[in-house]
Amino acid sequence: MANHHPITWSDPVARSPISMPGTYVVVDGWEQCDLTSNAAMTLADESHRTKVVLRATPNHSVREWLPPLRSSRYSGEILQVGSGPAEWYLIGAEPPELMVEGLPIEGGEGFASWVDVTHGRALMRVTGVDTDSMLSKLCAVNLAEGTTPNSAAFRTSIAGVTTDVIRDDQDGLRSYLLHCERSSGQYLFEALLDAGTEFGCELGRRVATSSPVADSN
Repeated sequence: MANHHPITWSDPVARSPISMPGTYVVVDGWEQCDLTSNAAMTLADESHRTKVVLRATPNHSVREWLPPLRSSRYSGEILQVGSGPAEWYLIGAEPPELMVEGLPIEGGEGFASWVDVTHGRALMRVTGVDTDSMLSKLCAVNLAEGTTPNSAAFRTSIAGVTTDVIRDDQDGLRSYLLHCERSSGQYLFEALLDAGTEFGCELGRRVATSSPVADSN
């Protein structure tokens, strides 16, 4: 009688919709590119971050716990984004159920619900003093400081892709998070890289420096 050996299954690995050159490592179940850069402008894939969408009717109390439309704010390490009428995105590193922990979603008047969309959305970050000029090549939104300051959030078309944009400055540098449907992620990423060529844009996660370049815009 033949010997039967037990089958050993490896842990599943999640992959971003965005492909980049470089070495990949697995971190917390996600395959991530280890490229880093300190160029004047950097473009990085952050699709591995947890993304939760929360919706609520106008009379639900959870709205009082979340930022107004077209704005964002941090609750601890979780970025809360007022992305659309009666709609918010929560972006962070925690499991989805912890992202909504403490929010009064159940009970009360009206209706509220949340869905984990981590694997259905692509997320990327572009950072640098000229990011407003670069993005202006691809969208019609006024990105001047007085119109879209740090923590501003809006939904627009970038390179023809419906995109949620959050101004989220990093270490004194202007920085934007952009997320879209997973199927459009690679196209949008390449469009951003192409538009950033004249500004010295490089791929990779930005490494903080002791003396960040000030954003004078």
